[in-house]
Amino acid sequence: MDLDQAIEQRGSVKSYDPGVSLDDAELAAIFERVQRSPSSFNLQHWRFVCVRDHDTRQRLMAASWNQTHVGQCSVDVVICGKLDAHDDAARCWEGAPQEVADKLVPMIGGFYSRNAQLQRDEAIRSGSLAAMTLMLVAQARGWSTCPMIGFDPVKLTEIIALPDNHIPVMLVTLGKGATPAHYSPRLPMSETVMLDRFGGPSLAL
Repeated sequence: MDLDQAIEQRGSVKSYDPGVSLDDAELAAIFERVQRSPSSFNLQHWRFVCVRDHDTRQRLMAASWNQTHVGQCSVDVVICGKLDAHDDAARCWEGAPQEVADKLVPMIGGFYSRNAQLQRDEAIRSGSLAAMTLMLVAQARGWSTCPMIGFDPVKLTEIIALPDNHIPVMLVTLGKGATPAHYSPRLPMSETVMLDRFGGPSLAL
């Protein structure tokens, strides 16, 4: 399936075939692509907890207000964001020309280190970019997904033992859809895409 098809056919699926599983090889093939997602300063804030254990998925379902697809899918992927990813700057820029690393690494530290709100915003932004890549890659490989924020973050954090320097960004259910994807209506492009300035001419084809 090409990218246009994946975008066109991707939709939220809330019913899965519980008899279908994803093995390590398939997950690795998916996340090899997901890790190509962009992130600010290449800090790769995202971390992924792939929950396949049945009992743990049932606990996640309970923490997600008993939404059945959380317990029914093959894998619950918890997209997490690392708040202090700026501390990894030197590792993220290993292999770059030395003059580039010498300039960027201290710049990154100064940019993020004393700004907790920016750290949180960046963790969510980068995690969200990776989540979208995950959904498109999964769709292209014949899997269904559903992004979710409908969960208790405190309970979810406890269930997956998320460290204090990470936050849950979203939950993505992943598996073989048992029902067609749900497509929500979209606002017209003439209302959402403007040229040159906010409130400028609409892009209407």
